[in-house]
Amino acid sequence: MQYRLKKMSVFLVSMLLLTLLLPFAAPQAALAAAGDDQDMVELVNQARIKAGLAPLVYDYQLSVQAANNLDYYQQTGKIPGSSMLLQQAKKGGYTLLGQTVVRGSNVKEMVDKQLKYYGSRSVLNNKYNRIGLVIADTEAGQLCVQLLAKAPEEQNRQPSMPSPTPAETPQQPQQPQEQPRQQPAEQPQANASFMNELQQQVVELVNSERAKYGLQPLQAKQDLTEVAMLKAQDMYKNKYFSHTSPTYGSPFDMMKKYGIHYTAAGENIAMGQRTAAQVMQDWMNSPGHRANILNSNYNEIGVGVYQSYTGYGYIWVQEFARR
Repeated sequence: MQYRLKKMSVFLVSMLLLTLLLPFAAPQAALAAAGDDQDMVELVNQARIKAGLAPLVYDYQLSVQAANNLDYYQQTGKIPGSSMLLQQAKKGGYTLLGQTVVRGSNVKEMVDKQLKYYGSRSVLNNKYNRIGLVIADTEAGQLCVQLLAKAPEEQNRQPSMPSPTPAETPQQPQQPQEQPRQQPAEQPQANASFMNELQQQVVELVNSERAKYGLQPLQAKQDLTEVAMLKAQDMYKNKYFSHTSPTYGSPFDMMKKYGIHYTAAGENIAMGQRTAAQVMQDWMNSPGHRANILNSNYNEIGVGVYQSYTGYGYIWVQEFARR
C-alpha cells in the first residue's frame, strides 16, 4: 500500500516528462504527474470558488492526522468517531473539525462523490478554512481520508513579509552575485552570474543529491532560468499554483515558446518554503520531485525564485532539460 502524503510547507507538485529518443524523429513525450492529494485540493477549491466560497488552505498537520486516522481505520475497521475528532481538534488548535472517508477509482470520482453526497456538510461548508488528507492505493481502488477544519483567525495570519511589488517589476529574493567564479564550460555553473544566491543554493543542493547516487551534475542554464523565473512570476501575478499556466500553457509549451528544444524535460514547483534547504528537503521527500532531481536523462537546470502571493515564503520553480 502506498500513502501519497506529501511533506509540504504549503504546496508541492512535480511534473516529470519522459521521452523516447528516436533517430530522425521529434521527441515523443509521455507525461506523468505526481500528486493526487494536490489534485484533490485543487478540485475541491474549484468547486468552492464556483459556489462563491473561499478556497481551503492546505494544512500539512491535518494531513499527518488524516494518515493516523487511516491507520486506525485499517487496523480496527472503525472510523474515528466524534469524541476522537474532538480530541484531535483540541490538540491541533482548531475550533471545528470534520472528517470524510471516501473511495473511488481516481481523485475526480472521489471529489464528485463528496459533492453529491455530502455537499455543504463537507467540502462546501463555509465554516471550514483548512484541509488535510491522505490517499492510499488499495485492492478496491483509492481510499481517501480527508479532514476539514476551522483554524482561529490568528492561526490563519501569515508572518509579515514586505509588501508585494507589481508583477511588472520582478522582486528577486536576494540580489545576484556580482563576481561569479569562472569555471570551465563543461562544469556546472554553480555560481552563474544570472542567478541570485537562493537560485545558486538550489543548484548546489541538487548536484549534491545527484553526487550521492553517482549522477553527473546539472549545468545551470540562463535560458532555462529565465523560463523558471517567468513561471514563478506568472504564478504570483495570476495567483495560481499549477504546472499549467493560464499565460504560457504547459511547462513544455513554455520552453518551446522561448526556443528551448529538448529531448527530455521536466518541472518541479513548490510554494511557501523560506529557504533553499527547506524546499529541497520537501522535494526530496516526495517521490515525484525526487525522480526529477535524480533523473539521469537531464543535464541542465534552471531555477526560479519569487515572492509568494500568500505573503509567506517564496514560489520555487525548477526546470530540467536535456538538449
